[in-house]
Amino acid sequence: MSEEVKNVDAKQDVPENMPGGGVHPILTEFNASVLQPNNISGVIALPLAGTPMVLATLTGAQALGLDAGDRVWLTGTVGWVAVTNGTGVSKVDVIFRIFRNTPVAGPQIFSTRESAECGFDNFKTTSFVHVDINPVFNGTTLVSYFLTAELPLAGSAATVIGPITFTAAELEPNPKPHCYS
Repeated sequence: MSEEVKNVDAKQDVPENMPGGGVHPILTEFNASVLQPNNISGVIALPLAGTPMVLATLTGAQALGLDAGDRVWLTGTVGWVAVTNGTGVSKVDVIFRIFRNTPVAGPQIFSTRESAECGFDNFKTTSFVHVDINPVFNGTTLVSYFLTAELPLAGSAATVIGPITFTAAELEPNPKPHCYS
Protein backbone atom coordinates (compact mmCIF):
# COMPACT_ATOMS: atom_id res chain seq x y z
CA MET A 1 0.00 0.00 0.00
CA SER A 2 1.42 3.34 -1.02
CA GLU A 3 0.59 6.26 1.26
CA GLU A 4 1.34 9.91 0.94
CA VAL A 5 0.53 12.32 3.73
CA LYS A 6 -0.39 15.92 3.04
CA ASN A 7 0.23 18.64 5.66
CA VAL A 8 -1.74 21.84 5.99
CA ASP A 9 -0.88 24.63 8.43
CA ALA A 10 -4.13 26.19 9.58
CA LYS A 11 -3.25 28.98 12.03
CA GLN A 12 -5.89 31.60 12.54
CA ASP A 13 -5.05 35.26 13.14
CA VAL A 14 -7.48 37.05 15.44
CA PRO A 15 -7.65 40.84 15.03
CA GLU A 16 -6.24 42.84 17.97
CA ASN A 17 -9.65 44.35 18.81
CA MET A 18 -11.34 40.95 19.32
CA PRO A 19 -11.27 38.69 22.39
CA GLY A 20 -8.03 36.75 22.38
CA GLY A 21 -6.69 39.47 20.07
CA GLY A 22 -3.42 39.08 18.22
CA VAL A 23 -2.40 35.68 17.00
CA HIS A 24 -4.39 32.99 18.79
CA PRO A 25 -4.30 29.62 17.07
CA ILE A 26 -7.43 27.51 17.41
CA LEU A 27 -6.72 24.82 14.79
CA THR A 28 -2.93 24.69 14.69
CA GLU A 29 -2.06 21.50 12.80
CA PHE A 30 -3.85 19.27 10.33
CA ASN A 31 -2.41 16.06 8.93
CA ALA A 32 -3.93 13.37 6.76
CA SER A 33 -3.11 9.95 5.43
CA VAL A 34 -4.94 9.16 2.20
CA LEU A 35 -4.55 6.30 -0.22
CA GLN A 36 -2.45 7.45 -3.19
CA PRO A 37 -2.53 7.96 -6.12
CA ASN A 38 -6.32 7.44 -6.10
CA ASN A 39 -8.37 7.23 -2.91
CA ILE A 40 -11.23 5.27 -4.47
CA SER A 41 -13.09 2.02 -3.93
CA GLY A 42 -11.52 -1.05 -5.53
CA VAL A 43 -8.00 0.36 -5.87
CA ILE A 44 -6.47 -2.05 -3.31
CA ALA A 45 -7.18 -5.46 -1.80
CA LEU A 46 -5.95 -5.93 1.79
CA PRO A 47 -7.38 -9.11 3.35
CA LEU A 48 -8.06 -8.69 7.06
CA ALA A 49 -7.20 -11.21 9.77
CA GLY A 50 -7.99 -11.83 13.42
CA THR A 51 -5.08 -9.60 14.48
CA PRO A 52 -4.98 -5.82 13.92
CA MET A 53 -3.65 -4.67 10.55
CA VAL A 54 -2.34 -1.08 10.36
CA LEU A 55 -4.25 0.69 7.57
CA ALA A 56 -2.97 4.25 8.03
CA THR A 57 -0.48 6.13 10.20
CA LEU A 58 0.25 9.68 11.22
CA THR A 59 3.85 9.31 12.43
CA GLY A 60 7.29 10.84 12.03
CA ALA A 61 7.03 14.13 10.16
CA GLN A 62 3.25 13.69 10.14
CA ALA A 63 2.98 13.26 13.95
CA LEU A 64 1.38 16.16 15.79
CA GLY A 65 3.47 18.43 18.02
CA LEU A 66 1.22 18.95 21.03
CA ASP A 67 1.19 20.93 24.25
CA ALA A 68 -0.60 20.16 27.51
CA GLY A 69 -4.29 20.98 27.12
CA ASP A 70 -4.40 20.36 23.37
CA ARG A 71 -7.03 18.04 21.96
CA VAL A 72 -6.91 16.06 18.72
CA TRP A 73 -9.89 15.63 16.42
CA LEU A 74 -9.47 12.33 14.53
CA THR A 75 -11.53 11.08 11.58
CA GLY A 76 -11.36 7.91 9.56
CA THR A 77 -13.05 6.44 6.51
CA VAL A 78 -12.40 2.91 5.25
CA GLY A 79 -14.03 1.05 2.36
CA TRP A 80 -14.26 -2.73 2.75
CA VAL A 81 -16.14 -5.77 1.50
CA ALA A 82 -17.38 -8.76 3.49
CA VAL A 83 -16.34 -12.06 1.93
CA THR A 84 -19.00 -14.65 2.71
CA ASN A 85 -18.75 -17.12 -0.17
CA GLY A 86 -17.32 -20.39 1.09
CA THR A 87 -16.87 -19.16 4.67
CA GLY A 88 -20.16 -20.49 6.04
CA VAL A 89 -20.97 -17.20 7.77
CA SER A 90 -23.88 -14.89 6.94
CA LYS A 91 -22.50 -11.79 8.70
CA VAL A 92 -18.99 -10.35 8.91
CA ASP A 93 -17.84 -7.91 11.60
CA VAL A 94 -14.80 -5.63 11.39
CA ILE A 95 -13.35 -3.74 14.35
CA PHE A 96 -11.60 -0.44 13.62
CA ARG A 97 -9.26 0.93 16.30
CA ILE A 98 -7.11 4.01 16.82
CA PHE A 99 -3.93 3.68 18.86
CA ARG A 100 -1.77 6.51 20.19
CA ASN A 101 2.05 6.44 19.80
CA THR A 102 2.47 2.68 19.16
CA PRO A 103 0.28 0.41 17.05
CA VAL A 104 -1.49 -2.35 18.98
CA ALA A 105 0.80 -2.09 22.06
CA GLY A 106 0.12 1.63 22.63
CA PRO A 107 -2.96 3.07 24.29
CA GLN A 108 -6.12 2.24 22.36
CA ILE A 109 -8.15 5.45 22.36
CA PHE A 110 -11.05 4.48 20.09
CA SER A 111 -12.78 1.47 18.59
CA THR A 112 -15.94 0.78 16.64
CA ARG A 113 -17.47 -2.36 15.18
CA GLU A 114 -19.22 -2.49 11.79
CA SER A 115 -21.16 -5.42 10.33
CA ALA A 116 -21.97 -6.46 6.78
CA GLU A 117 -24.54 -9.05 5.73
CA CYS A 118 -24.11 -11.79 3.19
CA GLY A 119 -24.88 -10.88 -0.41
CA PHE A 120 -26.96 -7.71 -0.62
CA ASP A 121 -25.11 -5.57 1.98
CA ASN A 122 -21.51 -6.75 1.74
CA PHE A 123 -19.86 -3.52 0.46
CA LYS A 124 -19.31 -0.99 3.27
CA THR A 125 -17.78 2.41 3.79
CA THR A 126 -17.22 2.95 7.51
CA SER A 127 -16.62 6.50 8.78
CA PHE A 128 -16.00 7.67 12.33
CA VAL A 129 -14.93 10.66 14.41
CA HIS A 130 -13.14 10.72 17.75
CA VAL A 131 -11.62 13.42 19.97
CA ASP A 132 -8.49 12.54 21.94
CA ILE A 133 -9.05 14.74 25.01
CA ASN A 134 -5.73 14.14 26.82
CA PRO A 135 -3.10 13.19 24.23
CA VAL A 136 -0.03 14.55 26.07
CA PHE A 137 1.32 12.28 28.83
CA ASN A 138 4.65 12.30 30.67
CA GLY A 139 5.88 15.30 28.71
CA THR A 140 5.54 13.51 25.35
CA THR A 141 4.71 16.24 22.87
CA LEU A 142 5.20 14.48 19.52
CA VAL A 143 2.13 12.24 19.24
CA SER A 144 1.54 9.59 16.55
CA TYR A 145 -1.72 7.84 15.65
CA PHE A 146 -2.40 4.46 14.02
CA LEU A 147 -5.64 3.24 12.40
CA THR A 148 -6.09 -0.55 12.42
CA ALA A 149 -8.75 -3.06 11.36
CA GLU A 150 -9.32 -6.69 12.34
CA LEU A 151 -11.84 -9.53 12.22
CA PRO A 152 -13.17 -10.45 15.69
CA LEU A 153 -15.07 -13.60 14.65
CA ALA A 154 -13.31 -16.83 13.69
CA GLY A 155 -14.11 -18.06 10.19
CA SER A 156 -15.09 -14.66 8.82
CA ALA A 157 -13.34 -12.84 5.99
CA ALA A 158 -13.20 -9.24 4.77
CA THR A 159 -11.00 -7.22 2.46
CA VAL A 160 -10.19 -3.50 2.64
CA ILE A 161 -10.75 -2.14 -0.87
CA GLY A 162 -10.49 1.62 -0.36
CA PRO A 163 -10.89 4.44 0.16
CA ILE A 164 -8.72 4.91 3.24
CA THR A 165 -8.64 8.36 4.83
CA PHE A 166 -7.26 9.11 8.30
CA THR A 167 -7.00 12.70 9.60
CA ALA A 168 -5.81 14.42 12.77
CA ALA A 169 -6.37 18.05 13.69
CA GLU A 170 -4.70 19.65 16.71
CA LEU A 171 -7.05 21.95 18.61
CA GLU A 172 -5.68 24.44 21.10
CA PRO A 173 -7.61 24.94 24.34
CA ASN A 174 -10.52 27.32 23.97
CA PRO A 175 -9.58 30.90 24.88
CA LYS A 176 -10.84 32.11 28.23
CA PRO A 177 -13.80 34.45 27.81
CA HIS A 178 -13.13 38.16 28.26
CA CYS A 179 -15.45 40.37 30.24
CA TYR A 180 -15.88 43.88 28.87
CA SER A 181 -17.46 46.78 30.69
